Amino acid sequence: MSDNVIDQNMSARNELHLFIFEGGSAEPMYVKKLEQNFMGGRISVKTVFDAEIYQLYEFLKNEGFALDIVNLLKERSKKNAELLEGYTRDSFAYIYLFFDYDAHATKADDDKISQMLAFFDNETDNGMLYISYPMVEAIRHYKDMESFKELTVKCKRANCPYKDDCEDVDACLKEPHYKTIVPTESRKQLTNINGYTREVWKELISAHVSKMNYLVNGRFELPNKIESQELIFDKQLDKHILHKCPKVAVLSAFPVYVLDYFGADTLKEKLEE
Repeated sequence: MSDNVIDQNMSARNELHLFIFEGGSAEPMYVKKLEQNFMGGRISVKTVFDAEIYQLYEFLKNEGFALDIVNLLKERSKKNAELLEGYTRDSFAYIYLFFDYDAHATKADDDKISQMLAFFDNETDNGMLYISYPMVEAIRHYKDMESFKELTVKCKRANCPYKDDCEDVDACLKEPHYKTIVPTESRKQLTNINGYTREVWKELISAHVSKMNYLVNGRFELPNKIESQELIFDKQLDKHILHKCPKVAVLSAFPVYVLDYFGADTLKEKLEE
């Protein structure tokens, strides 16, 4: 059966979910395994934008932030066009976008992220945007709860606004890419997505939503409420990004999406099962 399970009767009841991923390899696989092992099945279409969030911003800006995201996806690739054939924006009750912060990208700009989060702030309207800091690999950048609590990484590289005054700029720019360091700083078992059992997901979800709560509220524990993506980004800016050596608190979008989906109380119950 296809990962994109489309049930016309369910669609008629306006319960169809649209997922939009930055890339076509890791992101859809993580969500697929998350659904299988923790969230249960859902009626969804999974599509790929196949470009960074800053390129999506350019499309939106050119259309005065009145762009039809479903039509844009159809134009992006033949596969998207086939998946979305016969569907319009009104076909989907919920839209979720998953992108990386990618502050080292050529067109990276924190103001653009703020505008995107303000626009994509409701899954039943324009869609809900979830950001992984610094990238999708954040979900497996984990050894244990204790070390994960304070785990941060540099995020700007050549885009660092302070590089001209930094004595360590040459060494900094030669540091390995984030994708390279994650396997060496993580549990080896997390390398293979197919090995993510329900218990693995429970630990990762607990770690990341606790980290989100720590970032926003200063408490490394399961949150008692949902926090907006805009607030999470504002806290990243205040505590880590807008400093002389810009960093981000390592945080994956997927567990935060799970928190939003179930709500704090229900998620706590599921994590205790």
